[in-house]
Amino acid sequence: MSCMTHFLFFVVLFLFVTPAFHNVVVAQGNVPEPEKPSLYVEVKEEKPKIPFFQGFTLSADVYGIVQYLLWDYGGVEGALRLNLKNTFFPIVEMGIGKCDKEEENTHILYKTTAPFARVGIDFNMLKNKLQDNRLYVGVRYGISKYDFDISGPALEDPVWGGAEPFDYRGISTTSHWAEALVGVQVKLWKKLHMGWAIRYRRELSSTKNIYAKPYYIPGYGTTVNSGTLGFTYSLIFDMNWGMKKMKMKIKNEELRVKNEE
Repeated sequence: MSCMTHFLFFVVLFLFVTPAFHNVVVAQGNVPEPEKPSLYVEVKEEKPKIPFFQGFTLSADVYGIVQYLLWDYGGVEGALRLNLKNTFFPIVEMGIGKCDKEEENTHILYKTTAPFARVGIDFNMLKNKLQDNRLYVGVRYGISKYDFDISGPALEDPVWGGAEPFDYRGISTTSHWAEALVGVQVKLWKKLHMGWAIRYRRELSSTKNIYAKPYYIPGYGTTVNSGTLGFTYSLIFDMNWGMKKMKMKIKNEELRVKNEE
């Protein structure tokens, strides 16, 4: 038999024997069948959707009440604030401010009592919008229409002599101002919360008159400087029914998943 004949014989034998041997080994479990690659699909955790309207809060400024009763000037105020998605909080603040102060050096007396109003919005800065506590920043526009009295010692004329009385009553004025603030709200018990805020206020405009500039603007504060700082400490009644429904929905979903397992 020639060399070529032997070569062809071994090739044919190899082709038939090798597949048979492979099938026997795989059947006996000695060589595992290679796994087919599987397609990896990332499953993203679905965040709970927060309904648009969550409720509202009613609040009263305790610090302002103490000022109003014990100091020469201060204001009593309350606020209504809407809750949109636990993120945006449109707000209306209204109150009454008063001032009855005599300047120590000049003995000039300034007196006024009048209402004021502010409108604005707060933004919840915390990442977790579902918790009861909040850290927020906000802006306000304020306005007050008021009359003030200003009086003091008679003004002496250094040239012609004599004295001119310094006593003006019922000077009608309207003032506008802007505010920027940062504050917190903390849950005390059930729907009762407390909150405080630091406010920077800047006067935008006031009615000009020939007698005197207003010393105090209701809802704003004193006008000694171009801007002023304010502080509020409030008790808050939070009617957040949207949050209650959201927590109940999450709890029911967790129970459903647990039962399915």
